[in-house]
Amino acid sequence: MMQKKRLTPEGRYVLAGLACGWLWSLAGPVHALNSDSRQPIDIEADSATYEERKGETLYMGNVKAAQGSLEVRGDRMVVHDKGGKTEKIVVTGNPMRLKQTPEAGKEDIRGTALRSEYFPVTGILILYDQALVWQGQNSTASDRIEYDIKNGLFKAGTTGSARQRVHVRLQSK
Repeated sequence: MMQKKRLTPEGRYVLAGLACGWLWSLAGPVHALNSDSRQPIDIEADSATYEERKGETLYMGNVKAAQGSLEVRGDRMVVHDKGGKTEKIVVTGNPMRLKQTPEAGKEDIRGTALRSEYFPVTGILILYDQALVWQGQNSTASDRIEYDIKNGLFKAGTTGSARQRVHVRLQSK
């Protein structure tokens, strides 16, 4: 059964920071360094191919995307565009990695998964397969972690899956 949990302010820092990495073209309430959204996006890869007919840009080999304090790394990144707007960004790796500084003086938010998808129009970020998100000693692990940025809703787990239960660790202060 899908586990639903409203995020505490601390939990929002963890996933909102990760989601900020995908918010390159979306203005929304995320907790990250204020200057991040004003920074240019730099993407590095061993190769890049744009297919105009498909509206896809494929970045392959040691892919690194950075904007301010945000860093995303993976083996492959595909940016899907339609009508000049980004519809979906897919990053894969073994694992793909995310890192974000939520605010000056706070611990970095980190995440890993075998695949991630971000949908800028809806503000949904999904980490798939061996997904793990942590900040300090607090963490959430599942086969699927979804964060609805616009509605502040966090979901972990998959409906009807016995493969992996959701694991959450919260350290007392």
